[in-house]
Amino acid sequence: MKRLPPLTSLQAFEAVSRHMSIKLAAEELLLTPTAISHRLKTLETQLGLRLFFRLSRSLKLTPEGEMLHPFVANAFRQLNQGVAQLSVDKVEGELVLTTTRSFAWSWLCPRLPKFSRLYPELEVKVIASDTVLDFARSSVDISIRYTGNPDPELHAAWVLDDYVMPICSRKLGRKVKSPADLLRRDLFEYEWIGFEEGDPNWKAWFESVGEKAEDVRPIACFSDEIMCIEATIDNRSAALVSVIAASREIERGRISAPIPKVLKDRSYFLICPQERAMSAKIRAFQDWLLEEADLFRDSPYGLKYLPREPSIRQVPAGSDAA
Repeated sequence: MKRLPPLTSLQAFEAVSRHMSIKLAAEELLLTPTAISHRLKTLETQLGLRLFFRLSRSLKLTPEGEMLHPFVANAFRQLNQGVAQLSVDKVEGELVLTTTRSFAWSWLCPRLPKFSRLYPELEVKVIASDTVLDFARSSVDISIRYTGNPDPELHAAWVLDDYVMPICSRKLGRKVKSPADLLRRDLFEYEWIGFEEGDPNWKAWFESVGEKAEDVRPIACFSDEIMCIEATIDNRSAALVSVIAASREIERGRISAPIPKVLKDRSYFLICPQERAMSAKIRAFQDWLLEEADLFRDSPYGLKYLPREPSIRQVPAGSDAA
């Protein structure tokens, strides 16, 4: 392969062939006309070709110069675009994300300081809300949502599958030895804003572990999962909640999961408009989030409570997201 001429000589050729003037090329590149002429001479000598006809008051490209010009011009155009993109795509500024209150409280926020140490110039703002915000009508960049019905028009990266399981206070947990023991306890249930018929509930959970539960009725249903967990800590009751939402308090030792039998629920996805998916700050956050999710699945807690089921990492996100 033939060795490329010096970049400075190619740069001089590109500027002169665009302006058809050594003087104007020199002004653009902040050089003297003599320096430009010297660089052209170096290029022609190395190629063994004449690239310009030097007329009395003007320049004209030779056939060889005309053939070379579009290649050199395109190469410098791409270089300029690449350098410009570096400045545009610096991971800095502000990243606004929205997610459910329970996911923010139990899983995301305890891990965010790690991301901030990696990208100190990027400020992350978290809007914790169970209401799905419209990308077109809000300042939100990305959403981490609980969904089971994908929307093909949005970029979505699978983060974690979620399951539900019974939790109770540590004291009560020591007395619960089998699913049947929970039938004799007061039961709490969480019904999220998008709760639908067929979503995991106590009756479905008892049936999944072989217990008849026709008469099972929770004594209270909460619309806020954090409140449901806190109520369980303070009472001699059990609650059916998300494995992910319960993780923080189980690892703190405030609650227990005496019967680690789980029931599949929806999944968490990182969602954003397709046109924003390749921005530097969203790519950086997505890469970090998926790595944290991998660490969580492989942690002692994840290995105990999250089944090893294959999931699709890159699928569209859902319109029924929470």
